[in-house]
This record gives sequence, structure tokens and C-alpha cells, in this order.
Amino acid sequence: MAIDILALLRRDHEDLSRGIAALLSPQATILQIRTALDGARLGLTAHAEAEDIVFAHAVRQSMEPRALALVVEEASQSHKLQEVALASLVCAPVGTPGWYDSAGWLRQLVADHATYEEKHVLPAIRDLSPVAYPKLAGRFATERLRQLSMMAPSAPVYVPEAVRRIAAGVRR
Repeated sequence: MAIDILALLRRDHEDLSRGIAALLSPQATILQIRTALDGARLGLTAHAEAEDIVFAHAVRQSMEPRALALVVEEASQSHKLQEVALASLVCAPVGTPGWYDSAGWLRQLVADHATYEEKHVLPAIRDLSPVAYPKLAGRFATERLRQLSMMAPSAPVYVPEAVRRIAAGVRR
């Protein structure tokens, strides 16, 4: 039995939500926060790009492309707002009320987006683009992987011993 696009989207949305929840943990270390932020950035970008590409294909194959495009565009705009929320989070000082507000906002945007897609986008594609729908899962998985392969994680903070000595004015 082939996997449905809904299962892949749910997994992505749940992974993003868990990553954001990790940011909100009061026990999170700076390294855990940096890792979770990087995971959220990579996951959000790969998900949004793959979804936009795959849904655009469904629109092109639709019996009513204008009607489907309107529904799909709402999901695409949601991705843009999530990027704004992520940027707000990245720019806020860690642990401040603004940082927690931004993380909560991003988490809510992801949840709202997931609900919208399940209730509106996927049923519309199923109804208006029945030829494209069965192939969405495979296309999405392939495109998401392609997007991830083109991205680089943020560089870890690593300062070699020699650089630390120079910065401290100690020569050896």
C-alpha cells in the first residue's frame, strides 16, 4: 500500500512542532537550542519548498486550476508567515519574553497551517486534481529530499584552542 501525502505532511508538521517545543523547554542548553533552531530552519524551508512545487504541479493538472490555486496559495502564504516568525525567533535574545513569544507564535502558525491543509488543501486537490493526488506523496518525498540536499546546516560554534589563546593575548 502506497503512503498518502497526508501521512508525510503530518509527520513534517509534527516534527516541526516537536522541534519548536524543544526550544521552549526551560532545561534546554544553548547547544540544544541552536540544534533545534537549525532543525526548524532546515525542516521548515525544505517542507515549504517541496510543498509549493508539488502543489503547483497539482494545480497545473487540475480540472479547475484557478479554484485550486486559491486554496493552495493560502498554504503558501502561511509558509511565508512561518518564515517571518522563525526570523523573529532567531533575532530575539534567547530566553527573553520576546524569544518565548516568537517560539509560541511559530508553533501556533505551524499548527494552524497543518489544520488548514488537512481540512482544505488536500480535499481540494483530491477533488479537483484526482490524477495528480495519488502521486503527491512520492513527489513530495523526492522534492523534500532534493531541497534538503541543497541546504547546509548552520555552522557550529567551534573555536580552536589556538584562536582562543590569540584572542586572550596568550602566545605559546
